[in-house]
Amino acid sequence: MKRLLFLATIALALFSCKDDKNVVIDSKESIEASPTSLSFAAQDAEAQVVQLTVSDGTKWTAVCSNSWIKANPSSGTGSANVTVTAYNSTLATARTGKVTFQNSSKSVTAVVEVSQDAYVAPEPIEGNVVPDPAPFDGTKRSNTTYQLLVYTFADSDGDKIGDFKGIQNKLDYLDELGVNALWLSPIHPSDSYHGYDITDYNAVNPVFGTETDLENLINAAHAKNIKIYLDYVLNHSGKGNPWFTEAISNPDSQYRNWYLISTNPSLDISNGRIPSVSSYNPDLWHARSYGEIGYSGRLHFALKVSGGKPQSITVTTSTATAQASNSDSTVKFWIYFGDNKLFRLYKTNDTLYEITLDFSSDWGFLVRTSDTAWGTDKWGASTGANIITFGTALTLNNSTAADITFGGGTVYYYGAFGSWMPDFNYGEYASAETSGAFKALAASVDKWIDLGIDGLRLDAVRFIYEKNSKTANPAFLRKWYNRCNTKFHAAGHTEDIYMVGEAWMESVSDMAPYYGGLPALFEFDYWFRLQWALNNSTGKYFVDDIMGYESLYQSYRSDYIEVPKLSNHDETRAGTTLGKNIAKMKQAAAFLLTSPGEPYIYQGEELGYWGDKSTGDENVRTPILWDKARTDCAKGHSGTNGVPRVDESMLTSSISVEAQLENEESILNVYRDFLRLRNTYPALAEGKWSKVNVAGDSIAAWYMTSGSQKLMVIHNVAASQKTVTLTDDLSHPVALLGKAEVSGNKLTLDGNSSVVFQL
Repeated sequence: MKRLLFLATIALALFSCKDDKNVVIDSKESIEASPTSLSFAAQDAEAQVVQLTVSDGTKWTAVCSNSWIKANPSSGTGSANVTVTAYNSTLATARTGKVTFQNSSKSVTAVVEVSQDAYVAPEPIEGNVVPDPAPFDGTKRSNTTYQLLVYTFADSDGDKIGDFKGIQNKLDYLDELGVNALWLSPIHPSDSYHGYDITDYNAVNPVFGTETDLENLINAAHAKNIKIYLDYVLNHSGKGNPWFTEAISNPDSQYRNWYLISTNPSLDISNGRIPSVSSYNPDLWHARSYGEIGYSGRLHFALKVSGGKPQSITVTTSTATAQASNSDSTVKFWIYFGDNKLFRLYKTNDTLYEITLDFSSDWGFLVRTSDTAWGTDKWGASTGANIITFGTALTLNNSTAADITFGGGTVYYYGAFGSWMPDFNYGEYASAETSGAFKALAASVDKWIDLGIDGLRLDAVRFIYEKNSKTANPAFLRKWYNRCNTKFHAAGHTEDIYMVGEAWMESVSDMAPYYGGLPALFEFDYWFRLQWALNNSTGKYFVDDIMGYESLYQSYRSDYIEVPKLSNHDETRAGTTLGKNIAKMKQAAAFLLTSPGEPYIYQGEELGYWGDKSTGDENVRTPILWDKARTDCAKGHSGTNGVPRVDESMLTSSISVEAQLENEESILNVYRDFLRLRNTYPALAEGKWSKVNVAGDSIAAWYMTSGSQKLMVIHNVAASQKTVTLTDDLSHPVALLGKAEVSGNKLTLDGNSSVVFQL
């Protein structure tokens, strides 16, 4: 009996012993929490940290007594710092709860008492709206990506071409802007300034720096919680890619099936031997001759002309005296051949122009109607009919304009974006992952994942399969995403790889199926609807339009990522579309950064850049002007004859980053202010929206809600003042663009003004 009493006493001591730090200890595991009590304000309370001291190897979980309390992380092994937050309260009385930290058997616990103050409603405001946002807690949650052109963003070495070190030097600017990620234009070697005709997927373009420079940029960006996404081109490579040069020149090459190559594409398509193309389009098939295609000797050229345009050319051998190039500048017809040789013809009459030349060319010749321009001024043969026969007229055109040769054979390759960008061949989409091109491109991505990149922007995904595209392309993209995501996880990442596709379609219903392949797609129609609203002073349809699109996306992917944007590097800039109207440009930014989804900002948009794509792609890819003295990357892209095509009337000192940072009313500061707002309020960054029912054709209004946090966003897209009546609380404005006044339940907004209220 004494022995039993002794054992009972020991057991009682073990299970009742507590120290003064709110900890229960058994013989194996212990948990301590400090502090043991937390107090939060009713609204916008800052997060607080609990230091958890746990014996080695002990697994623990955090159990919150109430839904308004959150602990992060909610479980772990061993000691940790746990962040405790309290959701906003609108209760007139204080409330209490607790967080219990316990081991797996619940035999060891540590309790932290949690209290939150009563909510005291602010007095209704009257008069001018003065925003009073919550302080930014330092956590960037805006889910916003900045699209930059490596070649024109920032130059570090003075050669006027942007580079990796230049971007790294400007990370503070991007961090202070408030973005979470960077989309870099193609970083690989290529034959053009823009980089979309890639010649080596496994290397970096040396004009941008080294792989080490890229890795340093990635690491420096990560240190600021900024992710890096690479632009990846899956539809085509550059014609200078060694894969293609060997494929086109050697029928027995292992790379032959990596591209769409045929000696008779029309027949091969009709027989189903080219599974990605549904019908033959001669404009998209480009000739490559082989054999004795050139000629050396004295030749006479006779060009037939009608209506001022070349019609046909006849070539004969000649013993007549060779002629120099005609000096008569009124004649606009030239023979182009060999190594950039250009000879102006002589006018015989209005329909006939002739010249006799000592001709030498290893590729053939063309007829040109300009001595500087190409495009429609280049005249050649039709596809499949490009071999000249001496003494026989050959019909000319300026659409296919294939090189005119003197013999040999001809093979054709498919290039939807032109002869310099041959399309890849992935075979049947159901087995695309087994193709050589798929495996090689996926292996190249592996390298960049290992280097540290966080995701990919996929170029021109709608063109990968032209045949049965709505089914084939999503199926292909699903295989691609899964393959890259598997590698991403194998590299140690717990989250999924980020991947967004460019599926530019005529309609949203055509784009939506691509959500079956990728988690994120650029929402081009967001900008189409917004520019219409701003330019027509009609905002009442905007929310209904975009919400209608969302229900369509949902039918293809429940966890779709909406990616709103304004313009990009392939579109006329937003500033031009909005008529260079500063108020509209500012309001476009306010719309973008108060909308749901994960928005993108295109380089220069935050400075109010304009540029018309019809005047050349380069004009919408203008370098960033960093300071008033004009330090930019003007040589990062080039127009005709290598001269940068930049609108000099735009690049004045006042539009520079330096000047706009100094000007509180600048477009740049609108972007900075609204990105800070988005980073501060989870309802904006992560929330779902619902429509605010308010009268007024010019008004676009919606709620943004996340958890217990709810904001109301109101935009007046008219140029004139508008007054609306609202039933919501107007006492707590957190953001303002322009000017607004409150009188009771009435809100008056100046033209192109926007306001955000916390409810």
